[in-house]
Amino acid sequence: MRRYVTGILRALLLLSLPGCLRAQADAAELAAVRRLAPESPGLVLTVTKAGGQPQVSVLDWRGRLRPLAPGFHASADPDVSFDARRVVFAGRRSAGEPWQVYEVALPAGEPRRITSSGQDCRQPVYQSRVFSLDIPLPWAQVAYVSGGALHTVKLDGSLHQEVTFTPSRDADPLILPDGRMIYSSASGGRTALMGVNLDGTDYALFVPGMNPRQPALAGENEVVFVEGAGTLAAVRLERPLHTRRALTVAASGRFSTPAGLPDGTLLASWKAAAGGAEQLVRLDAAARKTAIFASPGASVTQAKLIAPRKEPAGRGSVVDKAARWAKLYCQSVYTTDRPAVVNARTVKKVRVLGGPASQPRKLGEVELETDGSFHLEVPPDQPLKLELLSAAGAVVRSSGWIYARRKENRGCIGCHEDPELTPENREAQAIVKKAVPMIPAAGGAR
Repeated sequence: MRRYVTGILRALLLLSLPGCLRAQADAAELAAVRRLAPESPGLVLTVTKAGGQPQVSVLDWRGRLRPLAPGFHASADPDVSFDARRVVFAGRRSAGEPWQVYEVALPAGEPRRITSSGQDCRQPVYQSRVFSLDIPLPWAQVAYVSGGALHTVKLDGSLHQEVTFTPSRDADPLILPDGRMIYSSASGGRTALMGVNLDGTDYALFVPGMNPRQPALAGENEVVFVEGAGTLAAVRLERPLHTRRALTVAASGRFSTPAGLPDGTLLASWKAAAGGAEQLVRLDAAARKTAIFASPGASVTQAKLIAPRKEPAGRGSVVDKAARWAKLYCQSVYTTDRPAVVNARTVKKVRVLGGPASQPRKLGEVELETDGSFHLEVPPDQPLKLELLSAAGAVVRSSGWIYARRKENRGCIGCHEDPELTPENREAQAIVKKAVPMIPAAGGAR
């Protein structure tokens, strides 16, 4: 059992950072983290001097820092591969170039560039393997953020795809144990956590609420995230919409970039509510924090343990880049959280709008089936919005911006229904019919 030294400060290891001030590591706490993964070489993290550029570094168990990409003008956003042999990160070799995604082999490989884009490419994460019926072998890829949307690319730089298509600003991708990906999506001053498959299909709400962002896994069954002005909260994976619990309060300071450890505890960056630089802390199951590492005059963020972890389940992809269609269907718009507003008397049609959000255009509208169902063929890979209309054409209710991928069949139970609701076991009238085209011809909306 760990012995604590009381009445005095814990012993600090002093070391020199290349081009930085002296750093302070808590030897006892580093040793405690090391016991969770004895074969691990340490932690990978990002250190940013005040007024300087971020640098990804490896912190070993003796409290020494080594730059992961020496010679880079800036580097950030590290993620450790499932076998812990490689790290992917965002970097800029020179001040004038955009951020790109690089991969480096541990312990001291040469960074290899993955993306070649004219835009910044940030926050890369390793995805589980993707497979398709018409491709012999599954492939590994990374997801990353560029231009406010999520993208994916194979590790050799091929098969680049944009995979989210709403007007929101997407960030913070995280791969769940079941192979799905969640991320923060910001629009209109509000943020939610959304979920998609690895290829961007099955776009759905994961966590609404108090501006959740920067999600991380805590153990096998919980997702922790930052919300509000820097507090931490968590949800259970089996019921993310109904299990939120607060972990910290605003008075305890501001947290950022949490990351799970094998025993279910957390690494996180923390700074006092009054401000100052961020330091690395560890939080136990009761969210009690203990300082691990600090660098006076610099912020320490994005820390992750360099240790093998179970690779999430692979996912199949239905996306066909050559397809010019997607399909939307609904079992019944009358399955709703507001039955007094949306019912067979008040709603008769559904209208489809296309982006951009600043100037939506009407793609078409169609009568609902008597059971409230619809089945539509829509343009793929672009923002879409649905409106429920009265018999007179007045808008009764509308959705937020959604999308469907090429060749995706995307469905819902009803209109703003509880996403955890199990639908009735019946065949909707619209589904047995051919989808109604909402893809305008050259002459305009249908």
